[in-house]
Amino acid sequence: MKKLVLFFLFLVCSAWQPESLLAQTMLVSDAISIRNDYGYELIGRLRDRILVFRDKYNDFEIQAYDTQMRLAWSRTLEDIDSKGIQIVAVVAGKNDFSVIHKIRRHGYAVLRIHKYDPGANLIDSMLIKDYGERLFNPPVLNYIYSEDRNCIAVYNTSDRSNLEVTCFQLDKMQVLWDKTFELKQEFDEYSPPAMVLSNKGDFYLLSEENNRSRKMDEHTMNILQVQNNTDRLAKVPLPNFLTSSAKCIFDNKNNQLVVAGLYSEKNKENANGAFYLRMTAGANAPQVLRYEPFDDKFVSILRQKDVSDDGKGISDSEVRQLVLRQDGGAVMVVERSHQLQRGASSGRGFWRDGMRLVIDYYFDDVYVLGFQPDGQPQWKTVLHKKQYSQDDEGTFSSFFLFMNQDKLRFMFNDEIKYENTCSEYVLTPLGEFDRNSLLTTVNQSLRLRFRDALQLNSGECLIPSEFRNKLRLVLLRW
Repeated sequence: MKKLVLFFLFLVCSAWQPESLLAQTMLVSDAISIRNDYGYELIGRLRDRILVFRDKYNDFEIQAYDTQMRLAWSRTLEDIDSKGIQIVAVVAGKNDFSVIHKIRRHGYAVLRIHKYDPGANLIDSMLIKDYGERLFNPPVLNYIYSEDRNCIAVYNTSDRSNLEVTCFQLDKMQVLWDKTFELKQEFDEYSPPAMVLSNKGDFYLLSEENNRSRKMDEHTMNILQVQNNTDRLAKVPLPNFLTSSAKCIFDNKNNQLVVAGLYSEKNKENANGAFYLRMTAGANAPQVLRYEPFDDKFVSILRQKDVSDDGKGISDSEVRQLVLRQDGGAVMVVERSHQLQRGASSGRGFWRDGMRLVIDYYFDDVYVLGFQPDGQPQWKTVLHKKQYSQDDEGTFSSFFLFMNQDKLRFMFNDEIKYENTCSEYVLTPLGEFDRNSLLTTVNQSLRLRFRDALQLNSGECLIPSEFRNKLRLVLLRW
């Protein structure tokens, strides 16, 4: 009975569909040249077409693929001027998609949105925010969106001590709120603070005070809840340990905020355990706060050697994702990764003394922790992998997490090279796993970017492939 109940614990982002296909199938689109493209974005499936947005410097284009991944049509978005435009986000709705973009001319910047139907015809547009003239400090924009992708928060990271956020509702095409927050913890565009957005447009921002060894006794996590009319700050004392990495997610079903992460006992370079925090929206204190040390057996399995009493913990760990469970618990996914710079003692990406800097990227093991609703760790699992690449920003490394009600699939490249095999770990709600061979790219002219893949439903995912400046789309079905 216990296994039967736990079988349905994972919360799935899309509506469940029975998996009628016992075998995996793969469809690959024809190659298109992206040598001169600035970038592209996978929109997803609208009606019977899979749409892709392409930023081609001089214009913006939508390409549509049919069910067999053949190019059906291609259209230029002529209503968006190509001069002074930066695409911030391309977000798909149920029956439309939106392109949010910044327009900057002569130091003056504004944020706009254009909404299109599945045929890439403009159906609505509006001004979201006027940033005014900012000649010496132009806005640097990024975004997060809610679980249902109907609310989006665009934030400006140009000022490290302040966070400027605009929350927008896509279906009603209206700005919910626009606020600026002063932060004690400085950040930049590469390491923004943890934040999350609910389906109602409530924004949660996590920051920390005294997260250092000398002030460990006064270590506090600040949770700022922002609504249209009210702001509320909750202070959660976390004495006796340091936070090394954390993520937050909003449980829209139970109207609760969930925070999970890694803690350290001495320095933030090595994780010694995990913590779990759950609090109801609007509350001033957490209903659940628990932290659990890693035992020697788990650390030994992860590091693949006996570590009894060494106390070093787990290095190079970063929380990648949180997955909610229907019973109120959560699953935390952590990956070990680091970079090594060779060729000079400082700087990055420049020529110094005739020597070019080389950056090595390592994306190694993944470990997963399952938390019960009371914060008690239910299981811990290690998924071994080793990925190495050079001067590619880790584009083809890491993994893609495909979610079903009865399993989680971790898909990744075994090695980062032109001809490669791809594998997957299939993880059950009990923490048990199998490693399977997923596909091979030998003689296929494929190089898969798993970390940028898109889940279309419970039985399909879309993976971009870049091979010698050629883009192909790979559709996997189960």
